[in-house]
Amino acid sequence: MIFKLELGILEIAAMIGAGLYLLTIAADWLVGGASNLAKRIGVSSLVIGLTVVAFGTSMPELAVSVDASMAGNPGIAVGNVVGSNIFNIALILGIAALIHPISCNKNVIRRDVPIMISATGLMWYFSLDRLISRSEAIILFAILVAYTLYSYLKARKEPQPETTDETPASESTTLATEIRLIVAGLIAMIAGSKLLLQGSVALAKAGGISDEVIGLTLIAAGTSLPELATSIVAARKGQSDIAIGNVVGSNLFNILGILGVAGMILPLKVSDHMAQLDCPLMFVISLGCLPIMRSDLKITRLEGLILIGAYLGYTWVLFQTPT
Repeated sequence: MIFKLELGILEIAAMIGAGLYLLTIAADWLVGGASNLAKRIGVSSLVIGLTVVAFGTSMPELAVSVDASMAGNPGIAVGNVVGSNIFNIALILGIAALIHPISCNKNVIRRDVPIMISATGLMWYFSLDRLISRSEAIILFAILVAYTLYSYLKARKEPQPETTDETPASESTTLATEIRLIVAGLIAMIAGSKLLLQGSVALAKAGGISDEVIGLTLIAAGTSLPELATSIVAARKGQSDIAIGNVVGSNLFNILGILGVAGMILPLKVSDHMAQLDCPLMFVISLGCLPIMRSDLKITRLEGLILIGAYLGYTWVLFQTPT
């Protein structure tokens, strides 16, 4: 029995280690390919971060939520999205800001963050009757399509920013190389997050943690690891637009795309705990982004610490509150 337990622990440790390694190299590929692609097609790194990178790194959330919806377990589908969005803003932006203060593009503050806040509020409103219906899911998905089209058309009209010290010029690459880097990065991220997620959930199950808490914390954090890895690498490289665009775009995709697709498959039931605590908190944290980003158009290290503290506080309350 002892031998089997030790073997199980070693297997879990190997899964977690392999997942972390894959996420590390995948993030580097994705950021490099995306920033070069942005220059090539004449749109800003911010738009690439808000769309290609953000949607790509949200693939684990999409896979988990759609599978949960098809399996008749809508609680995981909703909990994954809500937990991931809280994780994205509070922890990912916080850690990225600690590594390197994040410069905030005025377009993000004026356009994308308010849209993210509005989408978050709309999802909270839909959850008040404890159900996200198919018609509401269709509305969410339609907004995503409109937002993506608007972002691309708007970007084509904006001048491509010149390379600065914060966005160092990269070596010349071919279009095929950039696409291969992005695709390889996304595939490796999904594989790495799956390995890390499986190992983390196995440890949580062994500790007797409830399914809802696992969904809001470990599953949400595990499926958000691609966003975390990408934003950390982007912050280290001084690619603030990709770091912040990745988070804002991912949150939009999570609410509008993932709940839209999962809700069209099967109406999503929302628990009392989710509607009364987690959804309102997701909205408050999203709303809190605006004053933080507006102050000096930068997320400082101190503000990063505040965001991390908010997430740790939320996690502590979650584990103390019956679900």
